[in-house]
Amino acid sequence: MSLNYDELIQFDLLNKIDSKIKEDPDYIYECFDIIQEINSIDQFIRESPSFPGSTEKIIRNELLSAIGATLAIEGTSLKKEEIEESFRKASLNEKLKRSEQEAENSRKVYEFVIELAGSQKENFVYEEMMIKQIHKLFTNDISYQSNKPGDYRGDFNVTFGTPRKEGLCKTRFEVEMAMSRLVNWLNREEKGFLTSNVIAKAILAHYYLTEIHPFSDGNGRTARALEALVLYVSGLNNYCFWSLANFWSTHRTEYLVHLGEIREKSDASKLLLWGLRGFLEEIERIKALVLKKVKQLMLMDYTKYLLANKSEQKIKLNQRIVRVMDLLIHNGRVRRSKFLSRPEMLALYSGYQQMTQRRDIAKMHEIGIIILLKEDDGVYIEANYKILDLIVYNV
Repeated sequence: MSLNYDELIQFDLLNKIDSKIKEDPDYIYECFDIIQEINSIDQFIRESPSFPGSTEKIIRNELLSAIGATLAIEGTSLKKEEIEESFRKASLNEKLKRSEQEAENSRKVYEFVIELAGSQKENFVYEEMMIKQIHKLFTNDISYQSNKPGDYRGDFNVTFGTPRKEGLCKTRFEVEMAMSRLVNWLNREEKGFLTSNVIAKAILAHYYLTEIHPFSDGNGRTARALEALVLYVSGLNNYCFWSLANFWSTHRTEYLVHLGEIREKSDASKLLLWGLRGFLEEIERIKALVLKKVKQLMLMDYTKYLLANKSEQKIKLNQRIVRVMDLLIHNGRVRRSKFLSRPEMLALYSGYQQMTQRRDIAKMHEIGIIILLKEDDGVYIEANYKILDLIVYNV
């Protein structure tokens, strides 16, 4: 049976899924396993230290990704460099193209979300004005047909989605009623397994706002920002701001199909399970970024250890190699010729014969702290993190 307006404003789709425990226990068990894994990774990330410079870089890259992803879903494709250029132009009050204005508006939205979540550390209370402000920030200074930034649409119906469908809220009164009940649902404390889970609630909040479709334009972006707010308030993405927008954008076709299926079947179970898997995928990616930094520090520490104990280890190591290692760790995998011609490398070996540089690289390869790979277009060099797994400690 398809979803109608009266059923929509009950906001009980999660309750219906919770009740599946007897009829479809495997579904609930799979949700449980995914959530347990997410919580475990989240605990690791929360307890990981912030690294000056590196964490800031992760935060900025994730913000740029979230902005690029949420715009891409709506058909605006911008590279990270183009988004950053939009920020630069906006800071200098230069005239922005439409796509650049959308990027700058998105930045303001995510800054607002972070500030808003930080303003109420405990017992966060959702209000309609928050959602209206998110929409206002998204659509300010851009001309969208019949759209008023931060204001609900008038007494006219809308069509949206893939395939196209008419909105369930036919009048402004119905929109206002639905939004009021949405906020009540967001603030309601539930005791069910899924109804009490913040990730499930964030995903359904996203869906509900797209289904209510309260604004003339910008509903999808506003819904994804609301989802990010629910997650951020819970502390799940506090290490660095990230959102499910990356996952939705990467799988845009499936995303739109799953959203549409809820209307047809009055059942959000497929979107929820898929969204939980997507959340796990995203949080595993953040964990990998944190672990990468830890491994970088460990490999640097190991290189310094070899230098300090070179007599005992019978290794011919020098301070130059430590500096080269530091540069390589921060550069990542790179063509050897390009790396050796970097200004920092040229300055480091200024006054030395070219053979000295070659000997140092050969020594680093010999002791296993770097990898040299031959490709069709040349030889590549990168730090060898796998050596950390081979270290044997004397106890």
